[in-house]
Amino acid sequence: MRVAVAGCCHGELDKIYETLALAERRGPGPIDLLLCCGDFQAVRNEADLRCMAVPPKYRHMQTFYRYYSGEKKAPVLTIFIGGNHEASNHLQELPYGGWVAPNIYYLAEAAYGYILIS
Repeated sequence: MRVAVAGCCHGELDKIYETLALAERRGPGPIDLLLCCGDFQAVRNEADLRCMAVPPKYRHMQTFYRYYSGEKKAPVLTIFIGGNHEASNHLQELPYGGWVAPNIYYLAEAAYGYILIS
């Protein structure tokens, strides 16, 4: 099993998945899982942008909304842990985590205060 780990994504899923595709072409095989640790920014719409705790100059839609709407589907199972610059209204709808788009899962760390990955 190949696992890719990314830091802050800032909603730039297209760029991340393009990079993973390049790594798959160069590497020994497909990537099975992407873990995103940090500012994922699962922004669905303008209301989500207004809920982000960032200065206005950093409020951009980026590409997550295309995956949320179903226009695109994540090519690899993606699990993310939110950071401090999230659309809080969106993630508060999932206090125990859950699917935010096809093949993209939010792992809510606040539910237990810690995360154990083995």
